[in-house]
Amino acid sequence: MLSLMPWNWKQPDWPHFRYDASALAALEQRFLLSSGEVIGAVRHIGPDDRDRLRIELLSDEAIKTSAIEGHRAKLSRPL
Repeated sequence: MLSLMPWNWKQPDWPHFRYDASALAALEQRFLLSSGEVIGAVRHIGPDDRDRLRIELLSDEAIKTSAIEGHRAKLSRPL
């Protein structure tokens, strides 16, 4: 499990951002493999289901973004 770091702007050397790319290599590889699996799976669903999936993913991201900003979204019935 990854430990949480302070925000970039709270780092002592802000705004001179630095990171260790090698520390991210394994996570990037896992992300790329997972992305390929998702893309492959999405290619096997029909256009209507693909559109519903897209709407659901975008809606989830909008709700999460609102929560980060301190807003609570009012949800209506599911699609």
